[in-house]
Amino acid sequence: MREKYLEQALKTTVENLGGICWKLVSPGVTGVPDRICLKAGRVVFAEVKAPGAKPKPIQNRRMAQLRDQGFQVFVVDSLDGIAEVSDALQAA
Repeated sequence: MREKYLEQALKTTVENLGGICWKLVSPGVTGVPDRICLKAGRVVFAEVKAPGAKPKPIQNRRMAQLRDQGFQVFVVDSLDGIAEVSDALQAA
């Protein structure tokens, strides 16, 4: 399963929930997660990777910075990862 497929599947899943899943681009700051997913006041970040691929050290650092600020961040490398993001956006 390719990274591009997973990224599109994530976007479609979040939109089907009534949420927004934007591609996140941050000029001048490397390593930010690929997607920001929003639904009903919830914010979840997702770093999409091909199955078995690992985040780079700078990506791990950026994810840690976001978690330190209280945000949920997921590495999505499978359909199970998409389900985790979906569950986080729907959590009560």
